Amino acid sequence: MATKSNSIIVSAPIEVIWGVLSKFDQIFTWAENVDHSCFYSEQEIGVGTTRRIQQGPNVVLETVTSWEEPVRLSYQIEGLPPVFKKITNNWELFDEGSKTRVELTVQIAPIRPPAEIAAQILGKFFSRLNKKMLTGLKNQVEQTLTDNRKKYASS
Repeated sequence: MATKSNSIIVSAPIEVIWGVLSKFDQIFTWAENVDHSCFYSEQEIGVGTTRRIQQGPNVVLETVTSWEEPVRLSYQIEGLPPVFKKITNNWELFDEGSKTRVELTVQIAPIRPPAEIAAQILGKFFSRLNKKMLTGLKNQVEQTLTDNRKKYASS
């Protein structure tokens, strides 16, 4: 299994970040590598919730496998080549007072051992995508907090 982790510190409380991540269908608003996203299931919260993601011509489904408010959100990614048995993204939030450390880990399980090399290559690709998503999340949250502070200061 290939596993790649990235993390970032966000200048916001854990609940604020969870508020963004838990709007599962809204990832397109802050992840620059997502062109479109929407719910694919009637369920909109918790384990079993599924969203459809479009990145250019590529479409995948992401189904929540772990929903532990406000510390963990994991989802399985479907729609990639069948040489991979399971691909999972796991978001973990660590409360650090007025800041939060956000860690995003991708795990890729190949269908057979010879596909391990392909899993390692895909892991590097996902790692780059996940870094962009972490940066997008940080920018969205911190900009929203800054805008809100300015709004209330001028009131």
